[in-house]
Amino acid sequence: MPVTKPVPSFQRLTILLLLLSSSACQLNEQPTDNRYQRVLETTVPGSPPPSGPVVQLQNQALAAINEDQYQLAIDYLQRAIKIQPRDAWSWHYLADIYWRQGQYDRCLAMIDRSSGYVVDDARLTDANAALRAQCQ
Repeated sequence: MPVTKPVPSFQRLTILLLLLSSSACQLNEQPTDNRYQRVLETTVPGSPPPSGPVVQLQNQALAAINEDQYQLAIDYLQRAIKIQPRDAWSWHYLADIYWRQGQYDRCLAMIDRSSGYVVDDARLTDANAALRAQCQ
């Protein structure tokens, strides 16, 4: 009978965390009729990949935006930005919230931050330009 080595505890913990985060992402899927929905794409070469917690926080923020819970969405996005400050989508979503609240100066400031971090993402560039036009 072959002898198997026990799996080190850190590897078991990593596997468990991956399984839990995968399950959590599936539970947080949004229906397709949301008025603000983002399709998560593969990362663009040259840009840092968004981490799992950042994507999860962004999805929670989008769900809060869909329910007009803007302060909750801001809280989620600020947490995402603390984890990954150069994520252009997080800054864009903040800009969108400020636009919805009529805070156009803050909206423009967030668009500038988002635009500064965009790397070869035509969809985000177009979204920033459209939102900028609405804020002016």
